[in-house]
Amino acid sequence: MLFMVFEIKSKDADSSQICMNGIYAELYLVRPDFSEGFVSINYERVVGKKKGTNLRVGIYPDFESTISFPLTITWITKPSRKHHFEYGIGAVFRIEHYIDPYVLTQSREWFYDIPAIMVPLMYRYQKQRGWFLRGGINLFLSWPIMPSPSLSVGYKF
Repeated sequence: MLFMVFEIKSKDADSSQICMNGIYAELYLVRPDFSEGFVSINYERVVGKKKGTNLRVGIYPDFESTISFPLTITWITKPSRKHHFEYGIGAVFRIEHYIDPYVLTQSREWFYDIPAIMVPLMYRYQKQRGWFLRGGINLFLSWPIMPSPSLSVGYKF
């Protein structure tokens, strides 16, 4: 009986720990130059002992000819609190396909662009688990250099 009480207490303590996985949709209010889409779908994983580092991989399609893949590492301040400043660095890889109208075979050509450097500077509201919100600027260092305001909503699990 005493063992069951300790087991229940330990499960309650675990429910307050930071969840390690998250998914979120990021809406770009100004479209980055490298793609025509507006929304990226992302997965992030918390790493490190302090639980303040996130690794992110995403997909950013324009549903016509381009698909981009953002990869970033970000850090958040005070992971055990609700309000955070999030900053990081990463790269966005772009793949574009097109059909040359002047070739009779109508074959697709694939174009792999030089990755753009991405610097996210965000406000983040998140609890230990559940829904979270992000908002701020993604600075894309490419040609041209472009600040792109964005909003995100996601879920930590």
